[in-house]
Parts: sequence; structure tokens; C-alpha cells
Amino acid sequence: MRVLLATLVIVNFGSGARSADFFQIKGSDIQYVSAEPVPDAKASTASPAHVILKFRVGEGYHINSSRPHSDLLIPTQLKLNAPNGISVAKIMYPEGKDFSLSFSPGENLSVYSGEFAIQAILKPLPAQPAGSYRVQGELAYQACSDRACFPPKKLPVSFAVMVLKSQAKSSAGAK
Repeated sequence: MRVLLATLVIVNFGSGARSADFFQIKGSDIQYVSAEPVPDAKASTASPAHVILKFRVGEGYHINSSRPHSDLLIPTQLKLNAPNGISVAKIMYPEGKDFSLSFSPGENLSVYSGEFAIQAILKPLPAQPAGSYRVQGELAYQACSDRACFPPKKLPVSFAVMVLKSQAKSSAGAK
């Protein structure tokens, strides 16, 4: 695995140093991953919001999964900053797909390519007033092609969570 990673680094830096148009085509403002708009989510203290964030990796690229097969690889991570009164209870990542490079067919990488989705569960605290709240965050990833890996990137994400007023428990059986 270390040989594979060293080869990727050499290929990445070597190809960039020899090609004047490399930085024009693969500039630092390029995003290799895009996000679909996230529909507004609804939550109450009795029913947390289950938010599905959908992403697409550009054709010809892949990104490491959230659990790459090596500690030397940069995992994909979603970080959400919920407003006070709302907690991010859980973030669930899809399984990565095994992928091997042509020059190292025996080494499998765990990657995302094409479309993938990450699910987040958000819970309002019991005292949270009803209303609409904005959740901001970012998807941190490192994109690679079959020949090179590029500097890590962060893709901003944002969506609204509508906190609904919780209904008081009824005491239908009490008289």
C-alpha cells in the first residue's frame, strides 16, 4: 500500500511539474464533487430529522470513502454545524466500493464514485422553540483520477431544519 501511495504522489507532482497547462485545467478552484440541493427537513423532540445529502463525483474521478483501507489516505468526512438547540445525533456514510488502479491491480482502495448519499440525523433539544433553523457544513474529500491525486477540498453544504412544536402527551386514560 505504501508503494501505491508513493507512486500516486510521484505521479501527481511529476505530471504537474512538467505540464504548464496542468494548473490551468486542474486549478485550485475546481470542485470534483457537487451536491444536490437538500430539501427542508422537519423535526420535533419526538421525531428527529433524517436528512439525506446527495453528492456526485465528477466523471473520471473518485474520492476515498469515509473508511479508506489505509491510515495514509484522506477519508471523506461530512461536518455539520447545527445551531444551538439542535444536535447532530448521527452521520451515516455509505460503504465504499473497492477500486484498484491499473498500475497496482492487487491493491484495493475503498472509494466513492458517481453518485453517493450521506444521511444525517438531527434532534432538536426539548426547549428548542418552533421555527426554521439553518444548518451549515462541509464535505471534506480528496479527489483522484487513475493517474493522480489532487489537494484536499471542502464543499460547503447548507439546509434548513423546521422544528415543529411538540404536542403534549395526552392523558386520555386519566379522569
